[in-house]
Amino acid sequence: MPILLKADDLAPMLDMPKAIEITEQVLQELSRGNAKVHAPYHLNVPNGAIRVVSAALQETGTVGLRYGPALNLTPPSGYRNHLCSLYRLDGELLAIMGYPFSQLRTGATVGAAVKHLAKPGSVKVAMIGTGMNALSLIDGVKAVRDITHVAIFSRDAERRKKFADEAAKATGLNVLAAESMEAAVGDKDIVLTATNFRQPLFESSILQKDCMLASMGPIGEIAESLFLSANHIVVSCQQQERDYFMPQKPFPLVDLIAAGKLSWNDVDELGSVIAGQPKARKGTGGLVVFHESAGGFGDTAFATYAYNQAVKLGLGTQVQF
Repeated sequence: MPILLKADDLAPMLDMPKAIEITEQVLQELSRGNAKVHAPYHLNVPNGAIRVVSAALQETGTVGLRYGPALNLTPPSGYRNHLCSLYRLDGELLAIMGYPFSQLRTGATVGAAVKHLAKPGSVKVAMIGTGMNALSLIDGVKAVRDITHVAIFSRDAERRKKFADEAAKATGLNVLAAESMEAAVGDKDIVLTATNFRQPLFESSILQKDCMLASMGPIGEIAESLFLSANHIVVSCQQQERDYFMPQKPFPLVDLIAAGKLSWNDVDELGSVIAGQPKARKGTGGLVVFHESAGGFGDTAFATYAYNQAVKLGLGTQVQF
């Protein structure tokens, strides 16, 4: 019989190290062709959209659908509830659960990418953007690298100062607000971006030649010059990059491939890198560009883990729909 599970009961079941471990596993399942995914999509409503992500994990044995208000939609209650429906592969409903892991998933994916793609000894980090995912990205990097300090930049000086202070308290790191984009990223080993920009944030010329750029915002925030000058381009899922739902341009990576300036053979999936089977790396060192492709398989993997833990603990309310 399926069970109902509350987000507050599930949230303590996953910390960042465990989330990264699960993410590495499901990315490799995807790389073996045993995870079926659909690009995230939005169901538009008058003031925003409901976002839906999904995946079928054949090795894990579950199918998950996560859905909830997109960033631009906040209901009158103020609660942006996200839910997940979890099924077995035979169609048996296992659970309907509150889903508290949205930011954890993005942080864990970027953490896994940094673990496997950033040069050894990377300790200096820039964070561009101060939205709801920014702190989780820093936590993900902190879990896999002994980082020493983080430079923060966003357009709003007051907001970036406030975020820097809050992030320093939350992480115990030396977090400082930078006065410009150039000051933030210029000497950094790892540059993280999480903005809502649809235009390039910066060109490749302001980055260190052997740094890693990890983006989880709209792919339009990454300049074409970054992809063209990269020694290694990696995404979490090629299919989701090709089939991304948003109609607005630009999509620099897809556009470059359509123009014949790059091909999908120049792009690795992170799961293949984790499995030790990269095919697109041009050589050692150099710029690495990673884009987080927006989920579904990671959400289903997290929901499956949380469901199994809940069953062991006797949590949840059995229901018959």
